[in-house]
Amino acid sequence: MDKDYIYQAPIREWIENDWGKEIFVPLYGSKKDQNWDIFFQSYLIPITKVYEQLETDTYDFHGSLSPGITVYGAWDSGEAIYHKWCNDIDIEPIVIKRNFNGLANDNVEIVEEFRFLFNLYYNSQTKEYIDLENEVVVIKVDHNNCVNIHKKYLKSYLAIKEMAIIMHIDSRCVKCDCDEEFPDCVLEYRNEDNTVYYTLNIRKCQRGIGQKNDSILFGKKVLFGCELKDCNIWPYNEEKKYIDFIIGIDDNGKEIYHTCDPSKLQNYFGANPTAPHYLTPVFFDSAVLNKYYSKPEIYKVEDCIIRCGSLWSLYIDNQNKGYVSAYLGDLGRDLPSEQELHYWRGFNKVIDGKLSEVKYKRDFMAQATNPQSIDFIFKNTYLRVNRLFDKKFGWSLFLELDEQDLYNFEGLRVPINNSIVEMDMLILSLVKVLLDSLNEKNIIKQLTGTYEKLIGSISKLEAWFQEKQLPDSQDHIKFLRNLQELRSSGTGHRKGKGYKKISNVFDVQKENYAETFISILESAIAFLNYVDDNLDKLT
Repeated sequence: MDKDYIYQAPIREWIENDWGKEIFVPLYGSKKDQNWDIFFQSYLIPITKVYEQLETDTYDFHGSLSPGITVYGAWDSGEAIYHKWCNDIDIEPIVIKRNFNGLANDNVEIVEEFRFLFNLYYNSQTKEYIDLENEVVVIKVDHNNCVNIHKKYLKSYLAIKEMAIIMHIDSRCVKCDCDEEFPDCVLEYRNEDNTVYYTLNIRKCQRGIGQKNDSILFGKKVLFGCELKDCNIWPYNEEKKYIDFIIGIDDNGKEIYHTCDPSKLQNYFGANPTAPHYLTPVFFDSAVLNKYYSKPEIYKVEDCIIRCGSLWSLYIDNQNKGYVSAYLGDLGRDLPSEQELHYWRGFNKVIDGKLSEVKYKRDFMAQATNPQSIDFIFKNTYLRVNRLFDKKFGWSLFLELDEQDLYNFEGLRVPINNSIVEMDMLILSLVKVLLDSLNEKNIIKQLTGTYEKLIGSISKLEAWFQEKQLPDSQDHIKFLRNLQELRSSGTGHRKGKGYKKISNVFDVQKENYAETFISILESAIAFLNYVDDNLDKLT
């Protein structure tokens, strides 16, 4: 055990066989514990100069890979030349250590070119750089400022720059209880293909800590990029791969598959006359939308379209109950990757479905048509009434949702999974949108009567309706109170007798969450239309 430790067997094994093989490649950092004091750092070098660097085990750029001027010749008469990285042999950093000399905390940064090339987003909470388009964590920085970079991106970067990266390691033994004594020696190792070189110096310990020997390992290892054709950077991008979707069944009941490649589909201009048409509808289980609803910070599911920021969008038909459809050609044209295509393929099914009336009128008759799905009807009505209310009174009936709460409005939908979890979440969101957002401050200003106890937005709204003698307002106030109770007894607290009682009011049952929520949205729409119909009476 003492011999393996002094001879740094685990560290040498890591350098020779493991570093550069992991998904994430360690490029900068330190590790200090009761056994080892290790520091490693990396730099980029032109491929033509790699083996020159591997002639030595030293790191010659301490603190110098930063912008600066080099003077060639005498200080007062030599030629002063500015270098971006303060050297004339084209060595570049990939990780930059920023040292503020005790005036602020030191930190590490990733070279700008790498971040910009892959358009990486920095998450300051997790200290990760992320490729949002492909949803890939590319760089991880831990609490000790150790930096690890995804190998695929690192090797692509090296390929496009025609450079290699060299990792330099300085490893020292610090353990104090090694009793066995070993002779002083210097071990030198270079592998067959000259990509690893290190020296190990074993010597008698001079520190007076009761340890017979200590050792210092200095080493380098090189990592080359991938082939330029494989870097997946334009114009070397991988050719898009299309997959087959189920588009129907034949006379024997067997599923019919066809590629979604737009260039292999029939169109209205005479292409591929024997192939299925570009506008062939392909049907999917509604659960395909779960991925997009669950990440509202990235995706938006709207009336007949899904958006991923401004990166891509897909026109769909989400107006029918229980299923979603998209045109075969749109799937191939608009879904950005093979991974995304395979995701949709997992929800593809044969059903006796058809385009919704809304989709048909919009796409084939060029008619502007309101949505028919109840969730989009609610959203449109909510926005319309709030806009009309603001125009008439100078203030909105419903306060604008904070950016971090906006998902409650955008994610409202007819339940997809028929689960109590989804139902609870949707009730909570609806209450935030419809009740918690009521503009209590301005509503109470409209009241002229004196009230001893008027607690909550619903009570204030009720008092206003009563003062204005609005007919049949109690039906809508009762609905709002029941909705509030469903939230309080269902999601705000443990479910008990109160929840059972109010769930009976709304006919909440395991088998009909979708039908129940549709009914709730219909009542919510009725309330909004009631407000719209009585705007003049509220003045």
